[in-house]
Amino acid sequence: MSSETIYKYSTQVTGISGTANAASNGFNGSAEVTALNSANGGKYPLADAALFASFSTSVSSASAIVNLYRRDKNIDGANHAPQPQSAAPAYSNFYVGAFVIPPITATSSVYVPLPDVPLTADCEFYVENRTNATIVSGYTVKFTPKTVTPAP
Repeated sequence: MSSETIYKYSTQVTGISGTANAASNGFNGSAEVTALNSANGGKYPLADAALFASFSTSVSSASAIVNLYRRDKNIDGANHAPQPQSAAPAYSNFYVGAFVIPPITATSSVYVPLPDVPLTADCEFYVENRTNATIVSGYTVKFTPKTVTPAP
C-alpha cells in the first residue's frame, strides 16, 4: 500500500551505565551518562529505551516506577539544561516517561521497556528511582534510536 510506514532502527546505545547503587528517591550521577548525539543516534527523532536492573530488596508493588528524564545539551553553544537532582529544581528537565517495575524478588533482575522516547540532536538521560528500594550497581538504560520511513 502506498501509505504504509515502517520503523528504521539504528545501533543500540548504552545511555546510562550505573556504576554505583541508585538510592531510592535519587538520581543517577553524571559520570554514569553517555550523551546521545549525531555520532551515536541523535539524528533520529525517537528511541526505544530499556532498563535492566536488580534491586536490593523485593519490589512488591506494580506501582513502583523509575522515571526517565532527558537533559538537552548544547542548546545555545555549549550551554546545557540543568542536570536533574533531588533538590530543587528537580523537575527542570524534560520528563519522557516511566519504567513500571513489576513485582520481583531481591535476587531477580528485570528488563523493562519504554518505547518512543523523544530525542534531540544532543541529549543525555537520567533516571529517578521511585521504587523505595535501592537499584544495585550494574544497571543500564539502553536506547535503540529509530525513525519512521515509507515502506518499500
